[in-house]
Amino acid sequence: MKKKYFGMGLLLLSLSIPLFASSSVTLDQALELARANNLSLTSSAIDVNAAKRDVQTSWNLFLPSVSLTLSNSNKFEGFDTIPAIPKSNSGLNMDLTVSMTLNPAVKAQMDTYQVGYQIQQVTYAQAKAEVEKNVTKLFYYLLMQDQNIKVQQANLELAQSQYDQVKVKYDQGFASELELLSAQLSVEKLKPGLEQAKNQYQANLLSLKAMLGLSLDEDLSLEGEVPTLAKQLEVAQLQDYLAKSYSITLLDLNLQQLKSSYASNKQQALTPSLSLSGSYDISFWNDQNPLDNVLDVASYSIGLRIPLDGFIPDSRTQMGLEKLQNSMDKLLLQRQQALQQLEVSVRGQVQNLNMLSGQADLAQQNIELTQRLYAMNQAQYESGYVSLVDLESAQNNLLSAKQNLLGVQYQYVSSLIDLLYQLNLQHEYQAKELL
Repeated sequence: MKKKYFGMGLLLLSLSIPLFASSSVTLDQALELARANNLSLTSSAIDVNAAKRDVQTSWNLFLPSVSLTLSNSNKFEGFDTIPAIPKSNSGLNMDLTVSMTLNPAVKAQMDTYQVGYQIQQVTYAQAKAEVEKNVTKLFYYLLMQDQNIKVQQANLELAQSQYDQVKVKYDQGFASELELLSAQLSVEKLKPGLEQAKNQYQANLLSLKAMLGLSLDEDLSLEGEVPTLAKQLEVAQLQDYLAKSYSITLLDLNLQQLKSSYASNKQQALTPSLSLSGSYDISFWNDQNPLDNVLDVASYSIGLRIPLDGFIPDSRTQMGLEKLQNSMDKLLLQRQQALQQLEVSVRGQVQNLNMLSGQADLAQQNIELTQRLYAMNQAQYESGYVSLVDLESAQNNLLSAKQNLLGVQYQYVSSLIDLLYQLNLQHEYQAKELL
């Protein structure tokens, strides 16, 4: 019996292992999860499908208007007789009407649908790029946070090792109680910072899980490396991509849509329209013998409508067209201004990136110097030439230097990611090519 329960326990344990197994994701996998599970992107995709449906069904602008009317009528006769004996004579009417109007403006209206579809596509792509950018920045930030935790953990272990050495010396009578307490205090002072870094990492990891659509209770680890930094970036490399940014592309499409609306309104108001209509009417009368009173009539009409009010100066039609032209002129100026502001922003970002790259070189040199100083202080402390306070100061300087390098690296990576997505370069240039 005990063997039976033991076997069932092993089976339940084996089934529960996948529920608690930690999952590991790379940056590419994280981006794929974000694209699939983001609710705002799903909502934006509905707008894209609606605009696509408008384009696919725009041919119905050429469909005629068809209506079928059925009516019942009744006639009462015999009120003038004496005695008045009214007689009822009811019947059924059926009328089929077909009409349509042809105007060159239909083509411009179809172009408006097409441009509207393109606008929704770019809007969706822009929203997707924003999600990808946020996930990428948070992914790299978590990698650097993990490195920071490891640096602080190593520093704590080093402080603990120094305390152990001082404790041995204290027990042997070669160290004072002040040195022992100072070493112990150094260990305790490092613990809150390490715990705070771990808590911050877990909080940001929860944010990443939410972005990826994962369960917040699921264990998640990240696979990847912090990118290295480029030496110099040139503005000339990026100027050709200014017009490819989503903001400029949307301005161009909105201008194109205004042009299509202007053409549609102008053609509808100033060009002739051809009207075609036809009807077939059939009436059945006389309840006693309706077939003897069948009356059917077929008719058609062709008309040419020539609008004249649009040619009158300062007419409502002319003023409406002037307003559309003013909107296009303003949009052109907005595009020029946006392009200029974008170029200014790109130049500033490139300068900032090159500055951060130089700061990273200095931070790396600072680490090398502080490592040498710490090694020298440690040797002199063991020889009795410097105090424990000097050794702890050198150790803290080394920790600060390593954290400073991580901070500069993240600023560089974050700024570069912003620049790539701002210019819509994230797919044409991989991050490793510019980092």
